[in-house]
Amino acid sequence: MAACGSASADDSSASSAGASGDAGADGADVAITLKFVPGEPITLEPKQRLELTVEARQSPPTGIVDPNLETPPVSQLSIRFGLTGADATSTADAVLDATDVLTDENGLAHVTLIAPSKPTMFNVRASTSARTSTLQGVTVRATRITTLSVQPAYSGPRAVTEWTASALPGVSCSDLEGNPPRDGDLLASGPPDSPVLLYKVPVGMNMAVTVRAGHYVSGCVNQAALSEGDGNQVLVYASDLPLNLASTTLSLNFGATDAHPALDKLLLASATTAAGYLLGDAKNDIAALLDGMLAASPASDRDAFEAVRSEHDWDVALESAYGSKSAARCLRDPVQRWLTAGIAALNAPDAFSGKLEPLGGGTAATFSPYFVGGASPDAAGLPGYFPVLWSADSNDTVQLGFELNWQPSRLVTALAVAPAVSEFPAAKSIEQALSQSVGCEQVANALLAAGEAPGVTAYASCDQSCLVQACQASVAAAWSRVRLSSGNDDVDKLSVTASGTAQVGDDARAIALSGSWVGVLTTKAGDTASASGSLSGD
Repeated sequence: MAACGSASADDSSASSAGASGDAGADGADVAITLKFVPGEPITLEPKQRLELTVEARQSPPTGIVDPNLETPPVSQLSIRFGLTGADATSTADAVLDATDVLTDENGLAHVTLIAPSKPTMFNVRASTSARTSTLQGVTVRATRITTLSVQPAYSGPRAVTEWTASALPGVSCSDLEGNPPRDGDLLASGPPDSPVLLYKVPVGMNMAVTVRAGHYVSGCVNQAALSEGDGNQVLVYASDLPLNLASTTLSLNFGATDAHPALDKLLLASATTAAGYLLGDAKNDIAALLDGMLAASPASDRDAFEAVRSEHDWDVALESAYGSKSAARCLRDPVQRWLTAGIAALNAPDAFSGKLEPLGGGTAATFSPYFVGGASPDAAGLPGYFPVLWSADSNDTVQLGFELNWQPSRLVTALAVAPAVSEFPAAKSIEQALSQSVGCEQVANALLAAGEAPGVTAYASCDQSCLVQACQASVAAAWSRVRLSSGNDDVDKLSVTASGTAQVGDDARAIALSGSWVGVLTTKAGDTASASGSLSGD
């Protein structure tokens, strides 16, 4: 049935309504006229909504033909609405929001039509139980566009929080450059658990359809020309982009967090060796302290220092002031205690902390230390950076290989600073902490009492303040001997092999790393010890 305007469609243009209620509240038998108002043919866009109105009135008396005659409306009349067309496909997916509607006091009944999603022609029929009916013709015009439902398919390990889909009419996936390729102008995004809808996609054209998550997962499929209407959908398989190491920069942290008795033994041996330089050529701690004070004195006063030291037996005076037991190790005990405690800093997960960054675009990178056990790399005897080899596989696992090296005495003495300052919070350096531990004020008082002019000067013109400064200088010189005892050629090497799973950022670079490492420490003497622990990067 071709679409038409508002018209009666029955054996006659009007029919009698029985006393079943079709005639209104009075129940009298009357003839009814139905018509759509305003009644002109209707043209709609696909899926457009429109309210249609049917008017029911009493027919004019028989024999009276007057187009201006207004007859009374028929209220409470049941109007049945339906869709008709030339064949079963004409009405497509058109929908009416009601089937049976009662007219109001003005004889009007309203129904909402939702147009089909594709071009077609059909009629909306309104009828009464007395077989009075009328038709309203509807045309749904072609828009040459449609909606495409894009379903990404991805089974990789990377987290996806949003999919972006696009359509590029007139091209194929092989025409696109880049990984991922550029987005098309027809672009939309959506959550990971739902298809992405692309609207106003042109019909009748082949196209490339792309999906991506950020710029680290992507896919493309060639889509044949679409037709108008709902139901257009495409499945696009997506895969991971290679991990972008060339754009990856991480703050890398690792430490010997696993048990490592052999490593502890080697490090403690380094600490003991370094502490052995504390006394220099002296036979005991008191002698070393006085020898250092002599070296700190002006050259013109050294003969006087030695003469008074011998004449007034300063070595015995200091032993008496300390007590013989305390005097024996007044330097070595605190130093050995701090060196031993400092080594524990390498057990922290961030014992070695630094910057990992690419060197060029290949497998080369560098590791530049920030801290080693809380100490600066320079103080710990480490170079400014170390070469690294790295790679990544399809599971986003990053492999690292590099070798650290340091002067052992500088490492253990740098690690000792924190325990020393912790024991003497007023100290700003380990030299000050050692001076406080030795008790340079006590040393000065003892020597001044046994001096050339007791209570006034110890030797030459050196008073109590002069003696304190000489003691502090002696302690600092002793510590310097310990710190520099390894020399430039005495180097320990720690080879590191690490592996971690990367968290991937928008541009496929690694933004976090979590894994572990194993390594071997080798001393200049050829002794070795294994170490291992956790590794992380951000």
